[in-house]
Amino acid sequence: MKTLIAIAFRNLMRHKRRTILTGIIISVGLWLYIFMDSVMAGLDRGSIDNMINLTTSAIKIHTEKYDDEKESFPLKYGLQNVDELTLWLKNDNRVSAVAPRTQFIGELSNYEESIPVIGSVVDPVSDKEVFTLTEYLDGNYFSSESTREIILGKELAKDLNVTHGDFITLYALTKYESRNADDFKIVGTFNTTDPNLNKNGVFISFTAANQFLDLENTVTEINVQLKHRINFNDLLADMKEVRASFSSQYPHLVTYTFAELGAGILELVRQKKIWGVFMTLVLLLIAAVGIVNSVLMSVYERIREVGVLRAMGFEGSEIMKMFIFEGAMIGFLGSLVGILLGIATVVVLTTYGYPLEKIYGDMYVDTSGFPMWGTIYGEWNIPLIIGSFLFGLITSILASIPPAKKAAQMEVTQAIRFI
Repeated sequence: MKTLIAIAFRNLMRHKRRTILTGIIISVGLWLYIFMDSVMAGLDRGSIDNMINLTTSAIKIHTEKYDDEKESFPLKYGLQNVDELTLWLKNDNRVSAVAPRTQFIGELSNYEESIPVIGSVVDPVSDKEVFTLTEYLDGNYFSSESTREIILGKELAKDLNVTHGDFITLYALTKYESRNADDFKIVGTFNTTDPNLNKNGVFISFTAANQFLDLENTVTEINVQLKHRINFNDLLADMKEVRASFSSQYPHLVTYTFAELGAGILELVRQKKIWGVFMTLVLLLIAAVGIVNSVLMSVYERIREVGVLRAMGFEGSEIMKMFIFEGAMIGFLGSLVGILLGIATVVVLTTYGYPLEKIYGDMYVDTSGFPMWGTIYGEWNIPLIIGSFLFGLITSILASIPPAKKAAQMEVTQAIRFI
């Protein structure tokens, strides 16, 4: 066995350029796959974090009656004992913050035109602990009294030609389904990474809503934020465990995790991963062709050498192993270099990230929640890195079998006389 490996290694060194080029194909293929997987996973995580931190939260809790009519955002089905529920949730060490919200459908008017909006009633203090709206805020947040103050999306403000300090009319149905309208002062606008929120989202405080909507502090949803987890699958597991624990204590309430609230985007992520695997297969297929070509050329160049080895007593199976070792060495070295480059790239991406404005500049792109500014960070995927190495190595070995088999089947006399 040692003799076969030594001969295989010597042959690779005799054709360094061909060996290096074939190895580079494998290395580049695996490096690109690891790099793209990390970047795409980072973009996906950024999109998921946007939804969790701006709209859905990690866990959302409603009453059963509210859930039946949730598309219309009914105000009459509020949660009972909100303080008790909040305290119970905060006692879970996986929970970082809890905030009440009440959503409603309204219409915003600048006295010339009107635009339908989705309003959110928030508690200014606790809402900042769950959601990151203030990070995208231009202007002021709600004051201590927060009466007749409104915050709206920058795109919405642009459409209505209003800005900070202007007054705007908000129409909506109250809790008792009577129509109401009142003027609100715009204290701030926001330009988040969620285009839909920028176009039709408005926020008012519970203090204002109690008067405007006859709300009486009605809370229709409790939003729960969990502690950050580096691995998203761990975060999903935390969501399910917290929900299971909460539901066992309060079975009459409806609880959703991001797995249900963001099912569409999670499916998109899954589909993208499938396409990523497909692209890797294409790259490694190209590498496999290169390995077949390299080993096959080695077979034809060494026909007389093969004949001499057979004449010295080497079995056909040993000749076959020798050529397979050549392909395996190329695959091993190429795969090793590829994953080392990939690991180095992921280290840079996870540590320093990459500023997205370098790609998009100031251009506005509707991306349905994908971050378009700031820094995108990569994600680690250790099973994929290990799997990539094994896949590259196995592909190289399999690609070596056909030409190796051809060498093993050569007749000794014909091989020796070959010119």
